[in-house]
Amino acid sequence: MPAEKSLIETAIKLHQAGRLAEAETAYLRLLRERPNDADALHFLGLLRVHQGRHENAIEFMQRSVKIMPRNPHAWNNLGNVLLAENRQDEAEAAYMRATNLNPKLAEAWFNIGLLCRRKRRPEDALKCFRNVLDSNPRFSRAYEMLGLILYRLGQPGHAADVYRKWLEVEPDNPIAKHMAAATSGEDVPERANDRYVSKMFDGFASSFDVALEGLDYAAPRLLADALSQRAGFGERGFDVLDAGCGTGLCGVLLRSSAKTLLGVDLSPGMLAKARERNIYDELFESELCAFMRSRPEAFDIVNCADTLCYFGALEEAGAAARACLRPGGVFAFTLEAEPADSEHRYRIQSHGRYAHRADYVNEVALGAGFASVDMEAVVLRKERGADVNGHLVLARVPT
Repeated sequence: MPAEKSLIETAIKLHQAGRLAEAETAYLRLLRERPNDADALHFLGLLRVHQGRHENAIEFMQRSVKIMPRNPHAWNNLGNVLLAENRQDEAEAAYMRATNLNPKLAEAWFNIGLLCRRKRRPEDALKCFRNVLDSNPRFSRAYEMLGLILYRLGQPGHAADVYRKWLEVEPDNPIAKHMAAATSGEDVPERANDRYVSKMFDGFASSFDVALEGLDYAAPRLLADALSQRAGFGERGFDVLDAGCGTGLCGVLLRSSAKTLLGVDLSPGMLAKARERNIYDELFESELCAFMRSRPEAFDIVNCADTLCYFGALEEAGAAARACLRPGGVFAFTLEAEPADSEHRYRIQSHGRYAHRADYVNEVALGAGFASVDMEAVVLRKERGADVNGHLVLARVPT
């Protein structure tokens, strides 16, 4: 028994160190000697996940829980692999076995919550995320999911309470801080903190394009069409900056008419996705105003799709864009619309983005030195089944 214990410990250490081939050899050796070793089966299943062999992983994990049915962590991990194969009902059953065995297993409650959200069972998801926080009050993502669901259920006040509690636990968390301000209307910043933008979009990068497809996201196409129809885009090669480029949804549409195409974004995760498209001449991780100021008169066009909605006050961004554009250049951007009769020039919304009144946008652009402002009312996307109204703006530099 001591030798076998030493072998499983060695295999796990190799596995944790990323030495998968050696770990696999050790697990298989142990299983030749003890075919019903539940731990070896469980961990070999996890290794198969790392190798992308999910069906084989499920087989090993199912054998493990059959031999040792009271291991909640094995049930939770089995649920994760089943879910990766879109076997949702089986995954939920596995997670429930885990929580029945250990009602304080926060990870399993969190996984059930995510699955309930995917299955459009928001009330069940709320209960699960609350169970997570009862077990582990420092589980950041549970606060984030609770707040998001409450917002989508039309309960921003309850969402604000969640973000306040999150701030008590993590006073420096940028997402908690920003969303507490957005949902409560208290201590609202003039623009979203750079750390908030970077952290939020890093977490969103892998699912960003798919999520926006489901929202009828229109901003990239609207901007590309407007540049083509009203700014001569496509007639000759332009030096273009995609400011807040994200995963490159705009870049795909801009590439064919750009002599050079540069992208800048705060999120390393989003930039990694943009890099995979292989359409940009260069990509930069930087705050966009600082980047634009560092490139005086370097561009003919600055394209900015749904990025300035993370700014309240627009003066800094307007001045920076004006500085980096050549004579005759165009600053093309979209914003979410605040009603014309609103008392606010701009206002943070409970989802965390800012909306801007049209006359304020016009005032900022002219004040920054743009010669003319062409503004159009558009629908940017759908959210919670409703149109998100916005402004499409082309601001021109004097020739």
